[in-house]
Amino acid sequence: MAAAKPQISVIIPAYNVEKHITRCLRSLENQTLKQIEIIVIDDGSADGTQQAIRAFMEETKLLVRLFSDSNHGQAYARNFGMRQAEGTYLAFIDSDDYLEPDYLENLYETAQACQSDVVNSGYRVVKEDGSIVSEVNVSPFSKVSGFGRAGVFVTWSKLYRKEFLLREKIRFPEGRLYEDVPFSLEAKFLGKHVKSISNIGYNYVQHENSTMSASSIKSEKFPYQELDASLKKLQSADVEDKHALEFEVLHFFTGFLFLYCKKASKEEINTFCRYAMKELAQYFPNYRKNPYVGIFRSKELPFYYRAAISLFVMLSKLHLLTPFTYLITR
Repeated sequence: MAAAKPQISVIIPAYNVEKHITRCLRSLENQTLKQIEIIVIDDGSADGTQQAIRAFMEETKLLVRLFSDSNHGQAYARNFGMRQAEGTYLAFIDSDDYLEPDYLENLYETAQACQSDVVNSGYRVVKEDGSIVSEVNVSPFSKVSGFGRAGVFVTWSKLYRKEFLLREKIRFPEGRLYEDVPFSLEAKFLGKHVKSISNIGYNYVQHENSTMSASSIKSEKFPYQELDASLKKLQSADVEDKHALEFEVLHFFTGFLFLYCKKASKEEINTFCRYAMKELAQYFPNYRKNPYVGIFRSKELPFYYRAAISLFVMLSKLHLLTPFTYLITR
């Protein structure tokens, strides 16, 4: 008798995570939804990552498929995992993170009930010892909502219909940082019946030396062409709420410039700001009139995000975005 098709394929890129990968895999073993497959891509680890994965495979009843490759990066590993997946839906997990037991079941039941191409879930930021740093609820005012909270550009804490991703040719740009952003924008605004749920079941482990906390972001690693291609694709598509898309892009540029350009050079700041202004002028020429911008609007966002986006719009109007960004990122 042939094995039943997995309801969800869980894709896990792994690179030098021998200390964390077992906890990640155990959290999948404890899921209340059992009809899953786990696809692990060992991306050229030089430590005991692969041995830890194989030890888990020997004792678990879960279907685990391990692939090994040289170090091509997380985006390549995720794209490879998508091609191997046999499940109806896909979920991405970082190899040092872990899940609450009902995480996949909540996502899957919502996707089935609403016939969703994408379902977003909340997440918890935790330290390596498990202590909670913060929580992000993407649907704070109801158990299930539509697009939900803006600005959640991570591709984990979400469930995707595989057939939808293949049909729309949604892939991760390889060899870049922020590869989640083009992918997330396309999935969110091309998907049908996109939903957000209030459940917080994903634990994102924050490390001191993570990419996002790096002291300086280099412009050559930013996905300029890929993000532009995504915006061009979305602009010509039948997007349900183009104001929401516009606000999402404003949210990204605001967060990136004000928070993640720490100590970037003046030339780097100039490059980033010119790019942001060019993209907004080309695809969203009326962005200053966006109905979601304002400190008393979009209340699913914390106040400081609403204020920051409003400030971004005001500074762009006054042509002060570049000097302000340089000043606050010193």
